[in-house]
Amino acid sequence: MAENPTRFEDYFAHLQKISFLGRVYKRFFSSPALYLCARRFGHRIIEIGSGTGSGVLGTFPKHVRGLEINPHAVEYCKATGLNVQLIRDDGSFPLTDNAMDVCVLDNVLEHIGDPRQTLDECYRITKENGGLVIAVPGLRGFASDDDHKKFYDAEALRMLDERWVLLGLFSIPYIFTSEKLSKSVKQYCLVATYRKI
Repeated sequence: MAENPTRFEDYFAHLQKISFLGRVYKRFFSSPALYLCARRFGHRIIEIGSGTGSGVLGTFPKHVRGLEINPHAVEYCKATGLNVQLIRDDGSFPLTDNAMDVCVLDNVLEHIGDPRQTLDECYRITKENGGLVIAVPGLRGFASDDDHKKFYDAEALRMLDERWVLLGLFSIPYIFTSEKLSKSVKQYCLVATYRKI
Protein backbone atom coordinates (compact mmCIF):
# COMPACT_ATOMS: atom_id res chain seq x y z
CA MET A 1 0.00 0.00 0.00
CA ALA A 2 3.00 2.28 -0.51
CA GLU A 3 1.90 5.69 -1.70
CA ASN A 4 3.61 8.30 -3.83
CA PRO A 5 5.49 10.64 -1.41
CA THR A 6 4.57 13.67 -3.56
CA ARG A 7 0.91 12.76 -3.23
CA PHE A 8 1.30 12.81 0.58
CA GLU A 9 2.93 16.25 0.42
CA ASP A 10 0.23 17.58 -1.89
CA TYR A 11 -2.63 16.26 0.22
CA PHE A 12 -1.02 17.51 3.43
CA ALA A 13 -0.88 20.98 1.85
CA HIS A 14 -4.55 20.59 0.89
CA LEU A 15 -5.47 19.70 4.50
CA GLN A 16 -3.69 22.84 5.70
CA LYS A 17 -6.06 24.97 3.60
CA ILE A 18 -9.21 24.17 5.57
CA SER A 19 -11.02 27.48 5.98
CA PHE A 20 -11.64 29.18 9.31
CA LEU A 21 -15.37 28.44 8.97
CA GLY A 22 -14.56 24.82 8.15
CA ARG A 23 -12.49 24.53 11.31
CA VAL A 24 -15.25 26.13 13.40
CA TYR A 25 -17.82 23.74 11.89
CA LYS A 26 -15.66 20.70 12.69
CA ARG A 27 -14.73 21.84 16.21
CA PHE A 28 -18.18 22.93 17.39
CA PHE A 29 -20.64 20.89 15.32
CA SER A 30 -19.42 17.72 13.64
CA SER A 31 -16.65 16.60 16.01
CA PRO A 32 -18.78 16.85 19.20
CA ALA A 33 -21.59 14.93 17.48
CA LEU A 34 -19.22 12.17 16.35
CA TYR A 35 -17.55 12.04 19.76
CA LEU A 36 -20.93 11.61 21.50
CA CYS A 37 -21.75 8.75 19.12
CA ALA A 38 -18.39 7.13 19.87
CA ARG A 39 -18.62 7.50 23.66
CA ARG A 40 -21.63 5.20 23.84
CA PHE A 41 -19.23 2.31 23.10
CA GLY A 42 -16.57 3.21 25.67
CA HIS A 43 -13.64 5.50 26.30
CA ARG A 44 -10.99 3.89 24.03
CA ILE A 45 -11.70 5.95 20.90
CA ILE A 46 -9.52 6.07 17.80
CA GLU A 47 -10.00 8.31 14.79
CA ILE A 48 -8.91 6.55 11.61
CA GLY A 49 -7.62 9.03 9.05
CA SER A 50 -7.16 11.77 11.63
CA GLY A 51 -5.42 14.09 9.13
CA THR A 52 -3.95 17.21 10.72
CA GLY A 53 -6.01 16.81 13.88
CA SER A 54 -8.79 19.21 12.92
CA GLY A 55 -11.54 16.69 13.74
CA VAL A 56 -12.46 14.50 16.69
CA LEU A 57 -8.81 13.96 17.68
CA GLY A 58 -8.02 17.67 17.88
CA THR A 59 -11.31 18.55 19.56
CA PHE A 60 -10.92 15.89 22.27
CA PRO A 61 -7.14 15.28 22.41
CA LYS A 62 -7.15 13.82 25.93
CA HIS A 63 -9.77 11.21 25.01
CA VAL A 64 -9.02 10.26 21.40
CA ARG A 65 -6.07 8.67 19.61
CA GLY A 66 -5.41 8.95 15.89
CA LEU A 67 -4.22 6.78 13.02
CA GLU A 68 -3.16 8.34 9.75
CA ILE A 69 -1.62 7.12 6.49
CA ASN A 70 0.05 10.43 5.60
CA PRO A 71 3.47 10.70 7.32
CA HIS A 72 3.49 14.51 6.98
CA ALA A 73 0.19 14.74 8.84
CA VAL A 74 1.46 12.35 11.54
CA GLU A 75 4.59 14.47 12.09
CA TYR A 76 2.49 17.64 12.20
CA CYS A 77 0.08 16.15 14.77
CA LYS A 78 2.87 14.80 16.95
CA ALA A 79 4.55 18.23 16.93
CA THR A 80 1.32 19.71 18.32
CA GLY A 81 1.13 17.07 21.06
CA LEU A 82 -1.56 14.84 19.57
CA ASN A 83 -1.42 11.05 20.05
CA VAL A 84 -1.17 9.77 16.47
CA GLN A 85 0.42 6.72 14.89
CA LEU A 86 1.24 6.02 11.26
CA ILE A 87 -0.74 3.33 9.48
CA ARG A 88 1.71 0.71 8.17
CA ASP A 89 2.68 0.59 4.49
CA ASP A 90 0.64 -2.60 4.04
CA GLY A 91 -2.47 -0.81 5.35
CA SER A 92 -2.56 -2.60 8.70
CA PHE A 93 -3.11 -0.64 11.90
CA PRO A 94 -0.31 -0.69 14.52
CA LEU A 95 -2.66 -1.93 17.26
CA THR A 96 -3.44 -5.31 18.79
CA ASP A 97 -6.74 -7.14 18.34
CA ASN A 98 -9.64 -5.75 20.41
CA ALA A 99 -7.52 -2.79 21.58
CA MET A 100 -10.20 -0.14 21.03
CA ASP A 101 -13.85 0.37 21.95
CA VAL A 102 -14.75 2.30 18.80
CA CYS A 103 -13.31 3.55 15.51
CA VAL A 104 -14.33 6.90 14.03
CA LEU A 105 -13.92 7.60 10.31
CA ASP A 106 -14.77 11.25 9.71
CA ASN A 107 -14.87 11.97 5.98
CA VAL A 108 -12.38 9.19 5.25
CA LEU A 109 -14.28 6.35 3.59
CA GLU A 110 -15.01 8.33 0.41
CA HIS A 111 -11.23 8.68 -0.18
CA ILE A 112 -10.78 4.89 -0.42
CA GLY A 113 -11.63 3.06 -3.63
CA ASP A 114 -12.06 -0.30 -1.89
CA PRO A 115 -12.64 0.08 1.87
CA ARG A 116 -12.52 -3.64 2.70
CA GLN A 117 -9.05 -3.61 4.29
CA THR A 118 -9.86 -0.51 6.34
CA LEU A 119 -13.10 -2.09 7.56
CA ASP A 120 -11.24 -5.36 8.27
CA GLU A 121 -8.73 -3.50 10.41
CA CYS A 122 -11.47 -1.56 12.24
CA TYR A 123 -13.17 -4.87 12.96
CA ARG A 124 -9.92 -6.45 14.16
CA ILE A 125 -8.91 -3.70 16.58
CA THR A 126 -12.40 -3.13 18.00
CA LYS A 127 -13.63 -5.03 21.08
CA GLU A 128 -16.58 -7.40 21.03
CA ASN A 129 -19.77 -5.33 20.63
CA GLY A 130 -17.56 -2.33 19.88
CA GLY A 131 -18.53 0.50 17.62
CA LEU A 132 -17.86 2.09 14.29
CA VAL A 133 -18.86 5.70 13.55
CA ILE A 134 -18.66 6.84 9.94
CA ALA A 135 -19.31 10.30 8.50
CA VAL A 136 -19.38 10.83 4.73
CA PRO A 137 -20.10 13.94 2.67
CA GLY A 138 -23.29 14.62 0.77
CA LEU A 139 -23.31 15.04 -3.01
CA ARG A 140 -22.06 18.64 -3.04
CA GLY A 141 -19.29 17.95 -0.54
CA PHE A 142 -18.28 14.81 -2.41
CA ALA A 143 -17.99 16.74 -5.69
CA SER A 144 -15.78 19.39 -4.06
CA ASP A 145 -12.67 17.23 -3.63
CA ASP A 146 -10.81 15.57 -6.51
CA ASP A 147 -9.43 12.96 -4.11
CA HIS A 148 -12.91 11.53 -3.42
CA LYS A 149 -13.26 8.10 -5.01
CA LYS A 150 -16.56 6.56 -3.89
CA PHE A 151 -19.87 8.19 -2.96
CA TYR A 152 -21.96 6.79 -0.09
CA ASP A 153 -25.64 7.53 0.25
CA ALA A 154 -27.91 6.24 3.03
CA GLU A 155 -28.50 2.93 1.24
CA ALA A 156 -24.78 2.32 0.72
CA LEU A 157 -24.16 2.96 4.43
CA ARG A 158 -26.97 0.54 5.36
CA MET A 159 -25.36 -2.19 3.23
CA LEU A 160 -21.72 -1.32 4.06
CA ASP A 161 -20.51 -4.47 5.83
CA GLU A 162 -22.37 -7.52 7.15
CA ARG A 163 -20.10 -7.68 10.22
CA TRP A 164 -21.48 -4.39 11.56
CA VAL A 165 -25.12 -3.78 12.59
CA LEU A 166 -26.39 -0.32 11.68
CA LEU A 167 -27.73 1.36 14.84
CA GLY A 168 -28.53 4.79 13.50
CA LEU A 169 -28.27 7.13 10.55
CA PHE A 170 -28.57 10.92 10.72
CA SER A 171 -27.10 14.01 9.13
CA ILE A 172 -24.92 16.81 10.42
CA PRO A 173 -25.84 19.57 11.01
CA TYR A 174 -29.53 18.94 10.29
CA ILE A 175 -30.27 15.59 12.05
CA PHE A 176 -32.75 14.54 9.38
CA THR A 177 -31.46 13.23 6.05
CA SER A 178 -32.32 15.10 2.87
CA GLU A 179 -31.30 14.56 -0.74
CA LYS A 180 -32.00 18.24 -1.43
CA LEU A 181 -29.60 19.35 1.31
CA SER A 182 -27.07 16.76 0.17
CA LYS A 183 -27.05 18.39 -3.26
CA SER A 184 -26.98 21.99 -2.07
CA VAL A 185 -24.99 22.25 1.19
CA LYS A 186 -21.27 21.46 1.15
CA GLN A 187 -21.09 20.80 4.93
CA TYR A 188 -23.92 18.26 4.86
CA CYS A 189 -22.68 14.86 6.04
CA LEU A 190 -24.35 11.54 6.67
CA VAL A 191 -23.36 9.80 9.89
CA ALA A 192 -23.83 6.08 10.49
CA THR A 193 -23.20 4.30 13.79
CA TYR A 194 -22.63 0.56 13.88
CA ARG A 195 -22.10 -2.17 16.46
CA LYS A 196 -19.68 -5.02 15.82
CA ILE A 197 -21.33 -8.45 15.65
